[in-house]
Amino acid sequence: MSNPNPSSVSLPDSVERLAASVVGLTTRRRSGSGVLWREGVVVTSAAAVWRVSSVPLMLPSGEQVLGEVRGFDAGTDIAALTFATGAMPVAERGTNAAARIGDFVFAVGRSASGLAQASFGHVGCVAGEWRSWRGGRIESLIRLDGGLYPGFSGAPVADTSGRVIGIASDALSRHHGVVLPAVTVDRVLDQLLAHGAVRQGYLGIAAQPVRATLDGATVTGLLVSSVAEDGPAARAGLLVSDVIVRIDGEATGDLDALRDRLHVGTTVQVLVSRGGAARELALEVGQRAATRCG
Repeated sequence: MSNPNPSSVSLPDSVERLAASVVGLTTRRRSGSGVLWREGVVVTSAAAVWRVSSVPLMLPSGEQVLGEVRGFDAGTDIAALTFATGAMPVAERGTNAAARIGDFVFAVGRSASGLAQASFGHVGCVAGEWRSWRGGRIESLIRLDGGLYPGFSGAPVADTSGRVIGIASDALSRHHGVVLPAVTVDRVLDQLLAHGAVRQGYLGIAAQPVRATLDGATVTGLLVSSVAEDGPAARAGLLVSDVIVRIDGEATGDLDALRDRLHVGTTVQVLVSRGGAARELALEVGQRAATRCG
């Protein structure tokens, strides 16, 4: 992240307030930071805590406590840890206003030794909803104008007043730091605390977009190129070369649309074109195994 932009707001005061909610953590895999997002709940980078059940946390007071890893989601690089917080304050959240290119922001991290540190920069790119290369859905793209220093992955990113707009990640972009927006953190955190992972629907197929014929009409859909043995699709009778045209009456022409309609434990009605003729199948949606962080 680059040099700060002059501001009438006292940045040292903003950094100090946010630092009171920031913890440091170190595993054999890497070091990182986390922020007290809710009472007793720290949010950090999933890449930092993958394959561990507990992590030593260095608090602002200098005390070291053990945090329990409640779950992680590799797709969004978000992990949740819980511990007894004592008097540590929950970080103040920013407004729902969208970030803009050029906005001044800063991140606050903490080393495993307890040293607070800050990094300053600007928002370099913003866009709408996107999917990470690991398949995680993120409500908006907020990309920083540079990378992250070591130890800042999982750190809170805030506006000049010290209100948190999201969590920093270096795992989802090769050259730039990414801010995972607060709305994404909240959505993923709810699932991590409830289930230990983000529950992703699973049919057990590989598919690709195509144009096909259905009862004489040209339609777009997803050509099934493979079917996992004894997966939900196989049990329902879906075959290789079937073209999925609709799910629950909604057109399904791309893989993201398919994923968004799959909810674990539900049954979906799938309309397929098989040799140009319509077939309807009922598929019970399974749960995809957790994605590895590295």
